[in-house]
Amino acid sequence: MSPHLDQIKVGQSIKEGPSTVEKADVQQVVASHLHSKKAIYEDAFVLVNAHGEAGEHAERKLIRKVDWFLMPLMCFTYALQFYDKAVIGHAAVFGLRADLGLENGLKYSETSIILYAGCIVGAYPMTYLVQRYPAAKVCSTLVATWSIVVLCTPACTSYAGIMVNRFVLGLLESAITPAFMLITGMWYTKQEQALRSSIWYSFSGGSNLISPVINWGLGHITGGPLKSWQWMFLVAGVVTLVWGVALWFIFPDNPVYARGFSEEERAWLLQRTRRNNAGAENPKFLSYQFRECILSLHFWGLFLITLLVVTGGGTIAVFSSIIFKGMGFNKYESLLLNIPQGAIAFISILGSGWLGRKLPNARYHLISIGCMPVILGCCLLWQLPTASYGARIFGEYCLVLFSWPWTQCIGLGTSNVAGSTKKSTMAAGVFIAYCIGSIAGPLLFDAKYAPRYDLSFSVLLAFYCVAALLAQLVRFHLKRENDRRDREYGPPSDLHGLEDRTDRENTNFRYSL
Repeated sequence: MSPHLDQIKVGQSIKEGPSTVEKADVQQVVASHLHSKKAIYEDAFVLVNAHGEAGEHAERKLIRKVDWFLMPLMCFTYALQFYDKAVIGHAAVFGLRADLGLENGLKYSETSIILYAGCIVGAYPMTYLVQRYPAAKVCSTLVATWSIVVLCTPACTSYAGIMVNRFVLGLLESAITPAFMLITGMWYTKQEQALRSSIWYSFSGGSNLISPVINWGLGHITGGPLKSWQWMFLVAGVVTLVWGVALWFIFPDNPVYARGFSEEERAWLLQRTRRNNAGAENPKFLSYQFRECILSLHFWGLFLITLLVVTGGGTIAVFSSIIFKGMGFNKYESLLLNIPQGAIAFISILGSGWLGRKLPNARYHLISIGCMPVILGCCLLWQLPTASYGARIFGEYCLVLFSWPWTQCIGLGTSNVAGSTKKSTMAAGVFIAYCIGSIAGPLLFDAKYAPRYDLSFSVLLAFYCVAALLAQLVRFHLKRENDRRDREYGPPSDLHGLEDRTDRENTNFRYSL
């Protein structure tokens, strides 16, 4: 450890620490640690103690700078991740199912199941890599690597080949959602995280505004050695490869060493996130925090809510075009009918995030409310006759609103927990729940239920009813804990805001409701 760090006791409260540190010393310490992930935790204390608080105007200016610096990178990356994962749903109506023998039973569903199985296998190891090494470098490496997998998809000629391809794709993509949850927690306060999470996640819907148009054009390719569905994967893979390489150079690692920010601005960023009472970034894995997380009611409550609300999403990504085709539309019309789904998802995700920002203690209420349109959509698709095209299409679009409650789950996955290892564990756990729900959704849509899938939609209906109720039970549990802390410890402060304490250890922590 640098001798200058001896001035500050690691883990010491910022308010109890030294009032000043020489600016030259700060620059020397931080520069010496620039390539050492293990030093981030210590350097955070050095920076914060060396600078005063930002004024209101300076803080607003800093937030805008972070937004324009970080959000475009996260948004485009997430759009590509969703595009690469969901392009199979477009390729399915252009011959992929017939060419690879996926038309019988659950074989096509299993291509989605195996992808999310890969995500489950990779979730905790990949999240550990994000905690242990610079998050930006891990993400950019994985983006470039999975682009190779997408580029190899046209070479698949059998059921076995596509299953291996999709498993590896899921394994590599598994880091992005947990990593982005952790990155959002590094840069933004608890009150800001719901909106920012919704911004980058909304580009899963934004991707679906553009990708159907691209693949509609590629679907008209009829000549040459490659089929139209193969071109869909090649175009997606090339774009992702170029972006993955670019990301290595432009994605910031963390607020402590971020290029493009002055030393004072980086100190202000840390002072702002200190208000979260969630601790500074610490690459060391603490087993007690892992155990505390997986043994908490809060973790399992959010896990089950996430699992239930994303079952509709797993269905939409893979089966929308097939469901529309089952209503009597041709393959080109079925593809274009996906575009309104992208617009609905984009708007609903941003709306959910905006309300989460404006109503910070109504986030579990927003989950319950967001389940209602999906329940309506399931009822319409289940009960209405096939000839009611307009109403059944409306019902299918209602399913897209699953993204409303899921957006809240993303934000709660890191803003409602403290401790570096515990946050990583929670983020990975929420993502695993997302994967299990995404597996369960396609499993409901066996080919024997086609083309209406009545039983499938009735089961989805039950899932969302349970999720809406469970959200209220979890909220009741957390509110009771907040009330107990207020009675016993009084109003919260940020006294231990940068220390690596869990939400259970830090009595100043209060849960978002």
